[in-house]
Formats: sequence, structure tokens, C-alpha cells
Amino acid sequence: MILKVSIVSLIVLILLSLSVPATVLADGGALAEEYQVNIYRAIVIETPDERVIGDTVIQIVQIRILNRDLRGFEATITNTLVGNDYDIRLVRGNRISVHMELSADNEPLFYFQGYDRSLPLLFLVSFFAICVVVLGRLKGLKALIALTITVGLVIFGLVPLLLRGYNPILLSIATCILAAIVTFSICFGVGKKSMAAIIGVSGGLLVGGIIAYLFGVVTRITGFSHGDAQMLQYLPGGYVFDFRGLLFAGIIIGALGACMDVAISISSSMIEIKNHKPEISKAELIQSGFNIGKDIMGSMVNTLVLAYTGSSLATILIFVGFEMGFSEVINLESISTEIVRAIAGSLGLLFAIPITIFAFVLLEKKKQSDTKSGTS
Repeated sequence: MILKVSIVSLIVLILLSLSVPATVLADGGALAEEYQVNIYRAIVIETPDERVIGDTVIQIVQIRILNRDLRGFEATITNTLVGNDYDIRLVRGNRISVHMELSADNEPLFYFQGYDRSLPLLFLVSFFAICVVVLGRLKGLKALIALTITVGLVIFGLVPLLLRGYNPILLSIATCILAAIVTFSICFGVGKKSMAAIIGVSGGLLVGGIIAYLFGVVTRITGFSHGDAQMLQYLPGGYVFDFRGLLFAGIIIGALGACMDVAISISSSMIEIKNHKPEISKAELIQSGFNIGKDIMGSMVNTLVLAYTGSSLATILIFVGFEMGFSEVINLESISTEIVRAIAGSLGLLFAIPITIFAFVLLEKKKQSDTKSGTS
């Protein structure tokens, strides 16, 4: 019954999120197609010449394309070195990334973009997957499948709908709840443990999202303080974004992993307690759940806050280096944003603990009632 209600509620939430009219311009697709740039992998086969113009060095580099459609095609590109830390001096054998544009004569022109990092990253991802399967065996394989589906939900579900202008907050909540349902169902099966964890995650994310929204409005956060958000206005296609909504959506998604970790830890512990002591009272079970939750709470809150702090380390160094005062720092939107992000995510995590505990107790009570009804 609860599973049916959860699925129905999720469908309603998705329909509500899709009920918001798209704000993207009608000709956005055409414009995006017009500005589309093709990215190619290439290898440096020769660096025959370097020209020095003042303090600038220009490398003339011969490359060979590695992509299947133009494999073996050779071209010449230039690489400019200006004498700073961002310079990349190319040598023979370097694997690089280039983008291709067509000239007026329909000839391909290639421009150096940076190192090609696809192979080492592919190796790292493969090594991670192998370690998960070797150490976790069947459960590890299930975890990988769930992770793949979750990433797919974000990339192929959430992101395209956000680009079309639909409500980012409702979409992110729906995506996160669906990801929790998929992950717990695959990894732990459809049962009391998974249902309690799903309810706990959903409740925690809703609390975190509401708190982020309320304090985002009170502190007048625009969601426009970071460079990545500012770059969105330059996307080809005339897209229009709700930047504050995107900020809150990011907070909700960022808190998902920690909430899932806490919820399933609480639910698993409580079901083990119940299995080892079937006669335990409801009050004792709740108290045991809270005792477990208190132990988890300290480390997980630190984990979440430190994760946000780590992502802002360069910003913190700037403030300290320029000896900016507390009142000056605290009123900067970038700092206010990170504080709201960290606290709202942590509160969502905290509320996931009691919600999971009471959800488990209610599910256990319902199971006992159903058992008695079946016996009688």
C-alpha cells in the first residue's frame, strides 16, 4: 500500500513539475544546432616550428585525428604560449582535444582545446567499477547498476527538462526520490527496510529543500553568484533559467547521497535489532533508532559541511589573503549561498533520521497488524 502511495505521489510530483510552461525560446533548438561545435581527439605527430613574437611563443603543431569518422586525417594547428601557469607546451606523442569548424570553402579547421583526458578517466572509472564488483560481488554489481540508472536519470532526464525551462525544484525532488526508489529497490529489494529508507530520504530532502528556499528568499540569494551559473546566460539557443531555482535544486541533489546513506543505515540497523529481539517494544525500538542516529549524525554532518567547505577552499583563501572582515565576508552572496547550501543540506540529513525511524516503526506495526489479521 505504501509503495503504491509513494509511486502515485511521485507521478503527481513529476506531472506538477512538467505543468510549468517551458521558458526556452521557440527557436532555441535551431540556434543551438547553428552553434554546435564538433570535438575531436588527436595525437601530436610533429612540432616542426616555434615562432617567438615578443613574450609570446607560437607552436606550429602537426596532428592526426583519432576519431573514427576522420581517423588518420592530418592537420596543422597553432598553440600559443604566453608565459603563465596555464600554458601547455605540446610535444610529440601528446594526446589532445581539438574542436573543428568548417571554413567558407567547407574545409575542416581545427583549434587546440586542451589535453585529451578521456583514456585515464575511463581507466579510473573502470578501476572503480572492478573494485566495487570484486569487493561487493553481487551487491557491488547491483550498486553499480543503481548508480548508472541514477546518473542516467540526471543526465538524460533532469538536465534536458531543465534546459526546456521546467521547474527545477520540483524536478530535482522528483528525480532524487525516483533515484532513491531505484537504488534501494535494486540493492536491498522491495521491503520494509527499503520503504522506511525511501520515506526517510524523501522527507529529509523535502525539509532541506523547504529550508533552502525559505532562507534563500529571506537572504535574497539570486543563485547568480558563481561563474558556472553566469555562463548559462551565454548558452546558444536563448535559454532562460530560474537561477535561484537551480541553486535550490543543486542543494537538494547534493544532499541526496548523504540522506540515502543515513536512511539506509538507520533502517538496516533497526531491522537487525528487530530480528534479534522480536519482542522489543515500540518505545525501545524508537530509542534504539535514535541512539544509532546520534552516532551517525556527527560524522555525516561533518562530511556534508566539509564537502561544501572543500569546494570553496580557493574562495576562503582569497578572503583570508585580502584580510577581509567578518561582516564583509558574511554579506557576500557567494558566502551566503554556501552557508545556506551547507546548513540546508545538513538539516535535511538530520530530519531524515527521525523520519526513517518513525516510518520503520509504522511499517513494523502495519506488518504485525496484517499478520494478526491473517492469523485470525
